[in-house]
Amino acid sequence: MKTLLINPHIYDFAAYNFWSAPIGLLYLGSVLRKNNIDIKLIDCLDVVEEKRKADGRAPFIKKKVEKPESLKSIRKSLRRYGISREKLNEELSRVESPDLILVTSIMTYWYAGAKDVLEIARKRFPSSKIVLGGIYPSLCYEHAKAAMEGANLIVKNNETEQFYRFVEREFGITLSFKPSMYDFDSLPYPCFDLYNKIHFIPLLTSYGCMYRCTFCATPYIHPEIVRRSAGSVINEIVHWYARGVEKYVLYDDNFLYRASFYAKPLLRGITKLPFPISIYNPNAINASLIDDELANLLLTAGFKEVRIGLETINPDIQKALDGKVNRRVFERAIGFLLNAGFTHGSISVYILAGLPLQRWKDVRTAIDYLAGLGVNTHIAEYTPIPHTPLFEEFYPLARYPIADDPIYQNNALFPFAWEGFTEDNMLFLKQYARKKNSLIDKSGQ
Repeated sequence: MKTLLINPHIYDFAAYNFWSAPIGLLYLGSVLRKNNIDIKLIDCLDVVEEKRKADGRAPFIKKKVEKPESLKSIRKSLRRYGISREKLNEELSRVESPDLILVTSIMTYWYAGAKDVLEIARKRFPSSKIVLGGIYPSLCYEHAKAAMEGANLIVKNNETEQFYRFVEREFGITLSFKPSMYDFDSLPYPCFDLYNKIHFIPLLTSYGCMYRCTFCATPYIHPEIVRRSAGSVINEIVHWYARGVEKYVLYDDNFLYRASFYAKPLLRGITKLPFPISIYNPNAINASLIDDELANLLLTAGFKEVRIGLETINPDIQKALDGKVNRRVFERAIGFLLNAGFTHGSISVYILAGLPLQRWKDVRTAIDYLAGLGVNTHIAEYTPIPHTPLFEEFYPLARYPIADDPIYQNNALFPFAWEGFTEDNMLFLKQYARKKNSLIDKSGQ
């Protein structure tokens, strides 16, 4: 039996490979391979290699494309990021007709790329069974059922058993290895070996989150908290390091939860490895859970920077979003990190911008506050995500029909712009933050 994994190209107004990888798709591929199923991969999200940074990040290949009717009124250029349809067809022509094709889709508003891939794959391999999974169908299942006509099965992230049953029924086989995706210690490592060169490895150490932030869908997708053992993570690092990988990325919404039982033992284990590694955390860690010991462990384990979530310094908004961090707790965490040896420039803080009814001056005040502490601001433009309290409460106020078509959930469209926070205000804030960050970086502290 032959299976083809496809990570689609995307359509967006701006995109960058910020340590992105289709890890769920690759985990599933490894599970199928354990069942003696032949696996091939086409990753359409190719990058410009000559512009790859030392930390592993790189810009996607891109090309300006015509906007669909639904986006004609948007005064921005739409681009396809990744390989062209022609290149995809060329890649498919080299593949022996697969029995099964798995397509992932990450952001809800990227579904057009997945739809492209489904149509192209269906035309080339009319008898193949095609399965669509990922975050998009997990959050927008009904939309996916209506839009993805070429798929034989659409599955949510937590419906692995349904996928196994589909494979056994359609191909008349029995899968001897059918682990839950939540059984971390039983899962084979994701099949990154299918790439010609591995520039970094994402590490999943948990699913779920102890908090219920009103803007985040993690509790909806993963209602329970599941942790991976420190030994399992360390063994995976050793596995990939032996294959030449030195950079690792934490894909974790909840890394510091019960740190004494999970994060600290893991970090201690990493410091004892006979080789150094570099670690990055694009998903913010919780400032309220950082203590003196943890800050030192982060540094000695190989964190090249630390990204922290603050979201806002407006206490009313803070309470409405999550209430997990306040200024006193945040400043204490920054002190621990600086005392451990992190430089000011190696600490970045996420501030949310573009929230429903948010005023732009609140964001400017937060940027000034962080600059006063000597740490970098990273503006995270609010993305309205279905099945979150913030989405359900405010979607009628959006200037686009975000509940009807996920394409409008793109934060690049600034769905909740209003007179108190305009697109010009957002542009000013981005430039303002860059100037402040530049001064911090130049200080070399």
